[in-house]
Amino acid sequence: MKKLLLSSFAACAIVYSMYGQLSPKTIQVGAVNRNYLEYLPAGLDPSNESPSLVFILHGIGGTNSQMVSAGFNNIADTARVIVYYPQGIGNAFGQTSWNNGTLLASTVDDISFFNKIIDSAIFNYNVDPSRVYITGFSMGSIMSHHMACEMNDRFAAIGCMAGTMPTSDIQNCNPAYATPVIHLHGTADGTVPYDGAALPSLSLVQETMDFWTNVHGCDATYDSIGMPNLANDGITVDRFIYSNCNPLGSVELYRMNGADHIYLYQPVNDITEMIEIWWFLNKWSHPSPAAAHVNEMFSNSFKMYPNPAENYLFINVQENAQYEIHQMNGAKVLSGYLLNGENQINLNSLTSGVYVVNVAGVKKRLIIN
Repeated sequence: MKKLLLSSFAACAIVYSMYGQLSPKTIQVGAVNRNYLEYLPAGLDPSNESPSLVFILHGIGGTNSQMVSAGFNNIADTARVIVYYPQGIGNAFGQTSWNNGTLLASTVDDISFFNKIIDSAIFNYNVDPSRVYITGFSMGSIMSHHMACEMNDRFAAIGCMAGTMPTSDIQNCNPAYATPVIHLHGTADGTVPYDGAALPSLSLVQETMDFWTNVHGCDATYDSIGMPNLANDGITVDRFIYSNCNPLGSVELYRMNGADHIYLYQPVNDITEMIEIWWFLNKWSHPSPAAAHVNEMFSNSFKMYPNPAENYLFINVQENAQYEIHQMNGAKVLSGYLLNGENQINLNSLTSGVYVVNVAGVKKRLIIN
């Protein structure tokens, strides 16, 4: 599986170092330091925009840097999307993996890992919590299906490439929110079979699609669209849009006829999978996303109100302290000294947007209307 993933993505690799917004990050989850790559779209201004967020997950034995080569950063700059490439942790066999209920899963707390990244992105970059998505290849695809079950209140839609749903999720998943799903899979996949004999703890493609169409109340029928066969690759692509789903068109399958366990990209193939996935994901917003757990990230040692604020902000401290107010890009716009008790800060010099209030090293998010 790792060899196929490397060769496929390496062939379509882009030179991403030129952008300068790709940065390695670390976040502590319990006693474990977790690593991920963060891509910020060019010219991001959190004080004036509320970007979407996409997680892109690697396959078993893979690395997050491999997934950067799938080309989504090009999409991110235009579509105003922040992209996170998390790094999985080794399973019992020493393979980097995800904790998704399969026999090759790791045992780390990936749910807290993803939640902390989302919370941080909402706080630091004003990410729209209703527009958070997840996609991945192979084991990353399996994990994307799993996250639609385990973090159903955070992901607006999922995109899955060459990895089916764990059988444990098919048996136990009962999502309150009907997650829109796009699934892409090769009929000649020798690693995660399309049909025939399923791998232990994994479903086949039709079982996966049956689960999601049942969640959405779709008809058994679907619209079939043959994608233009322009590349001389021996592969054709059929797109199936399931009918009368609620909401309409929320489950799609791309059957890649003759394709093995590979990632398709143009001009070598007829489609670029990341482009098809983004066109699908971008249609959906979560109607009731979970709020950011800001109090878990930052101390609550001072009080400030109102928030959102307009002309004035009141800050209550228990001892004298310095304060600073920063724009989301880090620029300091106000500073001063607070006395023990309640203090009034004049905000009339600031424009509407999202800011960070820093009191003696403790940070809180402030919205100014």
